[in-house]
Amino acid sequence: MIAVLAAAVAGTVASPARAQNAQASARARQPVMEVIRRIDQRLRTTRYVHVTRVDERVGRYDFDCSGMAAWVLSRAAPSAHAAVMRRNGNGRPVARDYHDVIAAAPKDRSRGPWLRVARMADVRPGDVLAWRKPSTIVSQNTGHVAFVVAPPQRLDRAGHRYLVRIVDATSIPHGDDTRAEGKRTGFGYGTMLLYLDDPHGEPTGFGWFGSPKRIDFRTHVAIGRAVL
Repeated sequence: MIAVLAAAVAGTVASPARAQNAQASARARQPVMEVIRRIDQRLRTTRYVHVTRVDERVGRYDFDCSGMAAWVLSRAAPSAHAAVMRRNGNGRPVARDYHDVIAAAPKDRSRGPWLRVARMADVRPGDVLAWRKPSTIVSQNTGHVAFVVAPPQRLDRAGHRYLVRIVDATSIPHGDDTRAEGKRTGFGYGTMLLYLDDPHGEPTGFGWFGSPKRIDFRTHVAIGRAVL
């Protein structure tokens, strides 16, 4: 996915919104967002790498998208993290593990450490979105995983398109991305587009750069909430 998206990065809109991100994090007083807010406050250096190297004392946060998700959830929602670890079985979950665990989760709180959020109207800060790599992409990455930091913004009356403010670890900035300012990789905030074939269903495509009209890839996007 990284190689495919790199060619389009020149079109990314880069106007950082760190204050808005911090305010959104502070308003959502729940464990996942508290851990994300803690990273934001302590961050000094960050890189996108396929190993996890975190030293909070010096503000170093090096990881990829699944490494960040594992680091955050292991501290904020241990049961949800354990479910993804069991799915992987190899000690380091990847993006497809998050997608598969969330996609199989119930839509109510009757059981399990994950709740599947099946309606965009119910998405809230701290929720996790994940997808498997589309079949058209040649990459060793298995997909992507990110955290929602603000309620989705509906773009059309029917409800087919939503802009979503997220935080993740990536080497390619999204729209309105905090990483674009310093040309850095790793931890940061950006805006993505989610597309729904059925306005009452789950997302069936995404736009990496947050353009209101651009769908980069068609694939199922699972949205889940860690149940504490």
